[in-house]
Amino acid sequence: MPEEVRREAYSWGGMARSSPGVPGSGVPSVLANVLGRIGWALLLPFGLANVAYWSRKLPDDSIPTTKRMVWWNAGRGAASTRLFGLGLTVLLVLAVCEVAIDVYAIQCSSPGTTCKRLPEFLDLLGDPPRHVRVLAASAVPVLLLLGLLALTSLSRSRYEMTTMRRKPVRRPGVMLSRSSMWEGSPRIRRLTRLHIAAGCCVVTLVTSAQLLQHVFFLVLTVLAGGVLAVVMGRVVVTATDCPDVPSTEKGGLWSWLLMISAVIVLVAHGFGLYAIAPSFDGPLWLTSWGPPVVTVALLGSVMAAWSWRRNDAKGPLVLLVLFVAFMVATYWVSLAWIGAVVFGGVLAWRARPRAGDEWQAWRGAGPGVLLGLSLTSSVMLSTVLVLTFRGWVGTGLRAPWFYSWFSAAFAVTLVPLVLLVIAQALTLLSRLTKPSALDDEAEVLVVRVRHVVAVTHRAENVVGVLSVLGVLALVLTCYLTFDAPSWSRWEGVTWVLGKGDWITGLAGVAVVGSFVGAGMLTNRRPLGLLWDLMCFLPRTAHPFAPPCYAERAVPEIADRSREFLDESPDHRVVLSAHSLGAVLAVAALFALPEGYLHRMQLLTYGVQLRPYFGRIFPELLGPAVLGTPEVRAGAMFSCDPWRRNPGATPDRGLTTLLGRNWINLWRRTDYLGFPVHGWEPNSVDRRASETDGSPDKVETHGDYHYCAAYRQAFTDLVSFDLNRSPDGERGGGGNLERS
Repeated sequence: MPEEVRREAYSWGGMARSSPGVPGSGVPSVLANVLGRIGWALLLPFGLANVAYWSRKLPDDSIPTTKRMVWWNAGRGAASTRLFGLGLTVLLVLAVCEVAIDVYAIQCSSPGTTCKRLPEFLDLLGDPPRHVRVLAASAVPVLLLLGLLALTSLSRSRYEMTTMRRKPVRRPGVMLSRSSMWEGSPRIRRLTRLHIAAGCCVVTLVTSAQLLQHVFFLVLTVLAGGVLAVVMGRVVVTATDCPDVPSTEKGGLWSWLLMISAVIVLVAHGFGLYAIAPSFDGPLWLTSWGPPVVTVALLGSVMAAWSWRRNDAKGPLVLLVLFVAFMVATYWVSLAWIGAVVFGGVLAWRARPRAGDEWQAWRGAGPGVLLGLSLTSSVMLSTVLVLTFRGWVGTGLRAPWFYSWFSAAFAVTLVPLVLLVIAQALTLLSRLTKPSALDDEAEVLVVRVRHVVAVTHRAENVVGVLSVLGVLALVLTCYLTFDAPSWSRWEGVTWVLGKGDWITGLAGVAVVGSFVGAGMLTNRRPLGLLWDLMCFLPRTAHPFAPPCYAERAVPEIADRSREFLDESPDHRVVLSAHSLGAVLAVAALFALPEGYLHRMQLLTYGVQLRPYFGRIFPELLGPAVLGTPEVRAGAMFSCDPWRRNPGATPDRGLTTLLGRNWINLWRRTDYLGFPVHGWEPNSVDRRASETDGSPDKVETHGDYHYCAAYRQAFTDLVSFDLNRSPDGERGGGGNLERS
């Protein structure tokens, strides 16, 4: 880098991948750090639900309309995704209630069971009466909610409290140019209070619904159920309180009233448990039947979400209700499963691909695919929690059949995914044994790395298969839970049931263990790209989703660029961005006020803008925003997954605004880096070297800034005369000293 250039770095990766910890090496600090890592693992389903919100079809303000945005027309899926997020919170609270209240407080104090005692620093009550155990155990799910609240609030204060000093220029059809995109703290605080209220109501209902013979608990059950119903209604209404639609709620009075009401009911419930000292016999029916009922409702939302981008016609709500009703009715009438299959099939038929869907992720089913992954991961974590705790804490204990059936169904539906992975591995092995040409001629080692990288470029297809298999596992789980058919007691089925506990347990422990292990060793979370993706998007669907670092990074990058440009009219800024940093750079460019963009230049490398972000979030980073050609997903089994004809190229977007002031570097050996415009030669994309001169090393996703192509691209950018139009020829009037 020339010495005349003022170099400034902005490091944002730690915001998404690092977890704040408690200093020290003693037992309390280690325990706090472990619980923190587990807490981040529990945020995974919430983050996926939030990603699904942004993948739906967002309202386009470039189309003139006189329609006022209210909760029922704020875009397909706006209210449903927020209700889905509330359902995830309820599922988590029910699982914790099952572990703490039903298994430990009630079953472990019953005759015929043997349970371990808690460690001394946790066993504060000794051996109290059962109603006191239930009272103390009821605090566990509340403490979990408060822990998640503290975890996300700490991150929110670090990453989401920055506002832009000057408002950006509003560009029609470009969501990233709205200042409301990066000002999410007020709306997320309102949604947080609603989720806390819902959690408190569920904790109250778990035990009060078991004691309806007492008038006091009957009244509490009615009150808690009423508050929960109002919370659901308020969550639906707040669908217009998002960056993609005008906000209609300012003070959040309703959320405060509901949270306070729920807390009062919960406290009254606690006093009632202690004063009345009711007896608890038998399993808690709400922790047994609540999870399958909530899961069926969320499954209906997943299947309806498959068509959110594909079909604007009304009707999915009716089909969703009928699907849920028939599935639950199998508990009483076995043949009701036929109705569930019919209406579930209609929902799937509505989501059939249409012309033009190939340019969108999962052929337009992106919201449903992501919600399916969110629900599957949520139920899997709940299953691991319940079954693992039951097996660890003692013997003679029972758990709801819902969790055991899911472990078996999940194990069975994993078989096609394993076969797909084996097929991919065998295909790759054949191509590595006798390397066939992929792209241009290169050394054998480079060609082999290209083939390995090509497998990772098929990630969209594999994720889609995993989501569908997860949905099928959940459908089968709910059917077996409600109907309990006679064939479910066959010897082969019971064998799978026993092995499924191990498989699901290993999968869940691997996820949670990777968070704990990686956090203790490096203070970084695993699956870095997934966290980068989830943490870039503002929290709208779930308040406990991972914090949005872009709410701090984008305003700070835009403001710093503007400050430097204000120092002199001859100054220019070259934003050099790697990987997901390119998304931040693009957002920062659209966040600039009027009159600054013509002095901004962009140098990106190793980016996923076009084939991933542009396909998953068309309204945020799609072809119309970036000005890039439409692109299909990577082919599943072809040698070159990207040898496919591109789609239409829009006549507007960032490439048109920047013109020659945007250069992108990429490699065929980069597992996360792609061209911005296309694989054929063009004015934006340039190939970077795939080796550094060493015969046994191939460059992949890193070290772009060390290669000759980077130096040349930077030199070319600063040599352009910014006084010429973006479409002008390359000039020599650039000023290297003022960059």
